[in-house]
This record gives sequence, structure tokens and C-alpha cells, in this order.
Amino acid sequence: MEEPQDNAGSKGMAALASLLDRYATGSGRITPRPRGSRLDSSVRATLEEAMALVEASPDEAAKAGRSLVYGNGCYAVGRHADAVQVYLAILEDEPFNADARFNLGLAYLRLRSPEDAVREFTDVLVREPFLAEAYYQRGNAHDDLGLVERALDDYGRAIELDPGYVQAMYNRAVVLGQAGRPQESVAQFDRVIAIRPDISNAHLNRGASLDDMGLHDEAIDSYTRAVEINPENSYAIFNRARTNYYLGRLPEALADYSQVIEMTPDDAEAYNNRGLAYDALGDYESAVSDFDSALALRPSFAEAHSNRGAVLEVQGDLDGALAEYHRSLDADPGMASAHYNAARVYSRTGDVSACLTHLDQVIELAPQLAEDAAHDEHLGWALKLREMREVRGPEGEA
Repeated sequence: MEEPQDNAGSKGMAALASLLDRYATGSGRITPRPRGSRLDSSVRATLEEAMALVEASPDEAAKAGRSLVYGNGCYAVGRHADAVQVYLAILEDEPFNADARFNLGLAYLRLRSPEDAVREFTDVLVREPFLAEAYYQRGNAHDDLGLVERALDDYGRAIELDPGYVQAMYNRAVVLGQAGRPQESVAQFDRVIAIRPDISNAHLNRGASLDDMGLHDEAIDSYTRAVEINPENSYAIFNRARTNYYLGRLPEALADYSQVIEMTPDDAEAYNNRGLAYDALGDYESAVSDFDSALALRPSFAEAHSNRGAVLEVQGDLDGALAEYHRSLDADPGMASAHYNAARVYSRTGDVSACLTHLDQVIELAPQLAEDAAHDEHLGWALKLREMREVRGPEGEA
């Protein structure tokens, strides 16, 4: 990236406007960066210096509170609450200033005030009904509010107005996937990729929707393409590992989880999942080590406690296993698999009352596990005893 030039000798609002137009979001109607992206640190520092010069000048500071340029500077460096105050001051004087109102909507989005953002973008659209960017940003606000259909409508209208609007297509595809409409999501991502085949996360999210459709090999191909475009895309590698594990391709899953851990050593989920792969391969020592690493990063990680307990149970350490299952349930009392595992250990140790207590929780939380219990060598009899108890009633009456 081109480094910002030293503007120490060029002071005032004009210098700030020039910096915003050249390096940041613009001095008029803001062109925001994609969600999740950050302003380059050197650009941010230069903008902050330019704003400090404005604020230090009595003449400039007097004008700053009602200056779109200054408001945009606040927005660019993350002072979104200050930006809101500037835009509101401008709108007091100029209620129909569409740029100030649009930028106000963006600032509200950054402040996690989507209701306010919807109001401002709607006002913009009353005056500029063909502004694709306003529909797109209102769609983002509706998405933040969980109003899926409204978000999809807004993204769709933005695309109608600007058929090459990749960001609107991308967000629409993401929302479709989250709404449980994976087939439509894949089709939308295909449109994105046709225009911009170099967006790694488009391939990543396309793969997630393909997984939801049960098209796991195709999903792996999408994850692999995402990694080819961006070798640092740890999310794509993680998803590929998870799908390979599901398909029983354990060495491939192990290799991918190891790569994720190398890239993000604080990822407790990756340690937990690699532990499951080691467990499935019969390498119990490595599995326990990974579960320990996951728990060191996240001590209340219920799944990791339960998984660690399962390995200890296989190794014959029933007391250790039971302790882990209880730690899991302390962290998440509604974890059916931990209740199931605890019931099995209590069955093996002859504590029928405790076994049935946990088995009751299993049936209440996850009735589909009843069939597994029926075929489990340690729980089949307990399930039959539970059924007999239900038939006879709590006092043993017929």
C-alpha cells in the first residue's frame, strides 16, 4: 500500500479532506470499507495528526462541529459517537443534506444502533429512491436486527439497481445461508464468484452452504479453492478439516487442524477437534493433550471436558471420566452427551439411581439418543428399567 505523505506543512480542513479522499472513506458521502476490514495503522496515524491540527486551530475548530469533512475524519479513525454529533449538527442546519444523513446511518451501524440506521437510510431513500448504496446499508441494518426478509429485500433491490454490486450479492448470499436456504445461497455465491473469483471468503461460505446441503466433496473443493486464493484463511482450513473428519478422512482432518493451530494457536475449538481426530485414530495420549490445551485456553469448554472424559473412560479411568463429565455439566447443564456419558459410567459402577437421573436428562434434552442408549451395552438395561418405572408409576402402581 502507498504510504501517506507527511502533511505537517499542509494544515487545516483542506489537508484532512485530501487525506480522506486519497487514503480513507472520502470527504463527502462515505464509501465504507468492507465489514471486518481495518484502516491501515499508518493512514490512521496521519489522519489523527491532521485532525489534531484542525482541533488546535481556533478558526478551524469553530467550524469543525458542523463540517462533513471533520465528521468523516471522526468516522474514519473510529470516533463514531463524535461523528454522529457532527452529522446531527449539520442536519439541524441542512435537513435535506443526503450525504450527512447517509453518513449518519453508517455511524449508527458502527455504534451498533441498527434501528437508528434503518431510520436514516429510509429517510435518504425517500429523497433518493434509486441509491443502491442506501438499500445495501439498510439491508445491513436489517440483518443486524435479525429481520431476514427485509435484509434480503434490500440487498435484492440494491442488486436490481446495480447488477454488479458484489458486496450486496455477497451479503445476500450469507443471509440466505444463515436463513437455512443453502441452495439459494450457493447460487448467489456463484454470481459473486463469476464477477470476483478472487474473494476467498466467497468460496469459504459457498462451501459451508454446500455442507448444509450434504454435498461434502463439493464443499471440500470450495474450501480448498478458498485456501488457494488466501493461504492464511484459517476458517476455510478449519471447515475443510471438520468436513474431512465427518467423512472419516482422519489423516486429512488431522493435518488441517494442525495447520489451523499453527496459524491461530489460541483456537480452543481447533485443539478440541484435533483431539477428536486423535481419539478416532486411537492415539489417546495425543487426544488428552489436545483437550488439555483446549481447556487451558477455555476452562469452561463443556465439550472439551466431555471429550476428555470419554478418552479417560476408554482408558479405564472411570473416576477421572466421571469428574470430567461433571465439569462439562457444570459449564453447560444442558449438554445431553455429557449426561449420556455420565449415565453410562454410573451404570458401570452400579449406581443405578445416578444412572437413571442422568438418563432422564438425556431423554428430555435429546430424545433421539434413546435409540443409542437402547443399543449401548451399559445403558440398554437402564433404559428398560426406566421404561418399566414409567409404566408402573412413581409409587410402583400399575
